[in-house]
Amino acid sequence: MGSVVQDLTPFTLKVGIQWSSFEKFRAEGARCLEPIKNGTIGILQTKTGQYRIIEERDFQQMLGLARDVDRVRQGLRILIQTIRVVKKHRDTDSINLLIEAASTLGTLPELPTRDTFDALLPESTDVDTEDEVDIDPDIIVRPFDEKIVTLKD
Repeated sequence: MGSVVQDLTPFTLKVGIQWSSFEKFRAEGARCLEPIKNGTIGILQTKTGQYRIIEERDFQQMLGLARDVDRVRQGLRILIQTIRVVKKHRDTDSINLLIEAASTLGTLPELPTRDTFDALLPESTDVDTEDEVDIDPDIIVRPFDEKIVTLKD
């Protein structure tokens, strides 16, 4: 499992490279993804819509922030409900509940984010003998790795 990161620097995203079609993106290959890191995102425009491409570390940081926002939003909802109770019932128990809700919201710990996750591996290597399955990447034939030229008369 990836390491837990506690990063207190502000999280910002900026637009980097943009592709106007999937074909242009595909033609450039994996090297076009190199500038997409450290808060830089890519934009891919296709016929079906617009897509953002983001590095794993930036995604994990954004996911952690989104979860924090959701927790704070839930905490504020409870705090608002507690304030409504205090408005109707100004007794000691209600006021203590408000103080407890407010202090709990102020001490919510930040959720950790992860740098990376472990590589996905096949769940099982059990294969039906009638199926033709190759899971060893060294024996998989890749048609574009070799230059095979055939001429027709």
